[in-house]
Order: sequence, then structure tokens, then C-alpha cells
Amino acid sequence: MRFYNFHGELNALPHARTFGEESRMVLLALDCILNGEKAVYASSELTTGPRLYSLLRERGLKDVAALRRVLGEEEFQRLVWDPNAAEADAFAHELRSRIPGRPMVVTPAPFLAPKWSQEEYLAFWETAIRTRFRALYFSDDWEWSHGCTFEFAVAWDAGLPTYTQAGQILDLDEGIALIVRAVEALDAEGFDSSGLRENLARLGGRR
Repeated sequence: MRFYNFHGELNALPHARTFGEESRMVLLALDCILNGEKAVYASSELTTGPRLYSLLRERGLKDVAALRRVLGEEEFQRLVWDPNAAEADAFAHELRSRIPGRPMVVTPAPFLAPKWSQEEYLAFWETAIRTRFRALYFSDDWEWSHGCTFEFAVAWDAGLPTYTQAGQILDLDEGIALIVRAVEALDAEGFDSSGLRENLARLGGRR
């Protein structure tokens, strides 16, 4: 028996908070788990990546906004978000079982903040990466993802080590080369590569 109904009467209470207040609350919740330690971050595509571009090709579309309009949010979640999130969760589980010492491994996949914009998600995870993590591992095909390439740029700006899914060192030049190839491939098909280009510009100053 529950003493408080999380989805009932408590859900009806008004909670008007700013993005800053909400993000601070989530960071403090993360601190409750980490208890002064730093975790490993598992970076994996969620709203972009190869699965998205396959769907765009199938439907003759060029950007994610158009795909969302054609599919509707529920179908977009079923075809893109849900399978990407499942793979992200599996990646994090596998990492923890493989890394010596079984460190805490965090994946962003389960985290949803209603009404947050993409920029607010990125701002939140940037703060978390800079302050709560000691290393980042990147899933295969990470270079096709706006979020993953942003996290790669944050990691290098913060001086954090980066690794491939297989656990090999992912250095700056290799990461940049992968993103450049992804941008060129997207441009050749007429897809929107602006997010990847923006993150390449952030990495340019790290050479």
C-alpha cells in the first residue's frame, strides 16, 4: 500500500519552476546517487542517428521536423526514440559490466523533462558532464548524432577522456574526422547537417 499517490493527488499540486531550478533539482538527485564520486557517461544517439536517416530516406524527407510532422509524435517515438533508447540502455549496462571496478554508468535515455527544449537538455547535460563525470564512452555511429557530437565537444573542452564503444581511446583528431565524414555524407544527400557543423566549430578551437 502506498502512503502517497505519486500519480494522483500530488500530481495536481501546482509547481511553476524555471529551467534553472528544475535542472538544479535533477543535478542534486544525481548527487544523491553518486555520493561524491564521478561516474562514466554513455553517449548514444536518441533523436538523431542512422535510424532517423534511414526513415528520412524511405519517406523522401530531409529533416527531423518534417519526419515528426509526417509520422506524428507517437509514431516518431515508436520508430526512432524507443529503439534508440533501448540500445542506449543496453550500451550503458554492457559498459558497467566490462569496465574494471564496475563504476556507475549513466545514460541520458530514461530522462524526460516535459516542456524542456533541445537546447535546455543540452545545457543540462553539459553541466552534468563537466561536473559529475570522469570519462565518456561513445556508441558506434555517434558521429551522426547532434547530441553525441555536442557531448564530444564538451568532453574535450572539459579535458575529459573519451572512448569508443569498444573501449579504445577516441582522440580529438579521430573524432573530428568522423564528424567531418558524417557531415559530407549528409550534405551529399541533402540532409540537414547544421547541428554537426555547429559542434565541429566548437571542436575547431580544441586542436
